[in-house]
Amino acid sequence: MLDDEKVTQAAPGLQLVSYVLGELDADSQVAIDKRAESDPAIKEELEEIRSHMRLHQQVRSVAPRRGSFERLRSRLKKDGAFDGAIPGVHAMLRRSFLIAMMVGVVAVVLLIVFSRGGEGLATPEVIGQIVYTSPTLTVGERRSEVERTELLLNKEYDTGAYDAFVWLPTGVNNTFSTLEAQPNSSFKFTHSRHVEIERGEFRRLDIQPGGVGEGSFEVKTPHCTVQVDQGSLTINIARDGSETQISVGRGSVRVYGLNSERSIPVTAGYCTSVERGKLPDPARPVLKLLLSRVAGSEFLIEVTMVNAGYVPFKVRRAIDRERAFSEPIYLLHVSHASEYEPDTTPENVSLPPWPPTPEPDPGNDHTGETWLDPGATYRFRFDVSPLLVVTPRVEHWLRLEYRGDLYGAQGEARVRIQSENLKLDLRSR
Repeated sequence: MLDDEKVTQAAPGLQLVSYVLGELDADSQVAIDKRAESDPAIKEELEEIRSHMRLHQQVRSVAPRRGSFERLRSRLKKDGAFDGAIPGVHAMLRRSFLIAMMVGVVAVVLLIVFSRGGEGLATPEVIGQIVYTSPTLTVGERRSEVERTELLLNKEYDTGAYDAFVWLPTGVNNTFSTLEAQPNSSFKFTHSRHVEIERGEFRRLDIQPGGVGEGSFEVKTPHCTVQVDQGSLTINIARDGSETQISVGRGSVRVYGLNSERSIPVTAGYCTSVERGKLPDPARPVLKLLLSRVAGSEFLIEVTMVNAGYVPFKVRRAIDRERAFSEPIYLLHVSHASEYEPDTTPENVSLPPWPPTPEPDPGNDHTGETWLDPGATYRFRFDVSPLLVVTPRVEHWLRLEYRGDLYGAQGEARVRIQSENLKLDLRSR
């Protein structure tokens, strides 16, 4: 077993299959990565599983035209195949024979429709729809539709001056995946769950699980391959073509270097980048939360929220006037050393979490939400003296936690972002 202490975990073979399919959580994926590097037997077994998966992925599935089942059911009903049950085995056999004959006829028709010159079954060319709209200049701007057409397999698409909205049925009833491409993006679908993008940006990919045996949705860029089973993300190719940038808003993905079997997991609220010929950079948070002391003040603390990612994100400000959350959005955690007493062991003391209140800031609103472009910041200040007035004159450590929803063009995710500890020495107070 991969971990003998976890007696309830899946058998090694099942766990390795789940690893190849990307169904494990991030910690389990990393654990198997490390184990495979040190154990050649596991690495060989993983390669064998991947080869089987590649073999199965080459088998194309035939998708009947929309409404084929309903037409068949209507035809059978018209012919009396669904009439009340008739007693007697021979009558049941006759009815079963008629149904089997009708299904056989439909199967032959579908075989003729979806085959090419006797070469066998082929993937249908139409896999979804693509809608071109006017480009959006501001967040929330209403788009006007320019053109709507069928999405074809192995066709090169160039969005030009328009946004493009791609709709893909998943094969699962009433579910579909969607992709939004920005202007001047070029891409091609080689399979209903495989897309190659040469330049531009998928501003939002909202991916749903496929049918049985479909596998992960895969996006290939000039620098990497991104696999996702379910989630929302953004994939952007830098304008100079130097790297691919991936930001995850919901769910998780695995990012592989080009022609490499090594990958890293990227979860909600994190991002990474991949340069040509290199492995993906370690995943990092799309937002940073910083604490600093205000010069000339003993108890005034400044908070800075920074968008350290690649795409705009919407964050909650410090005052939740609309009561969108049942708990505070920002919470301050304070720990301090105990006062030394002879014949005792010093201990650290943690105070109950405390919601900071922004100081009055004329001209700046600290309610509601705000969009942060890459590199942009949101700041506010608060006074900690009401919290520390009764604490001893010792060293204190302050840590702020953001617990609001993380919104972005690629969706939303509930995340918690924490600042590094800020040391506050009150011994000279």
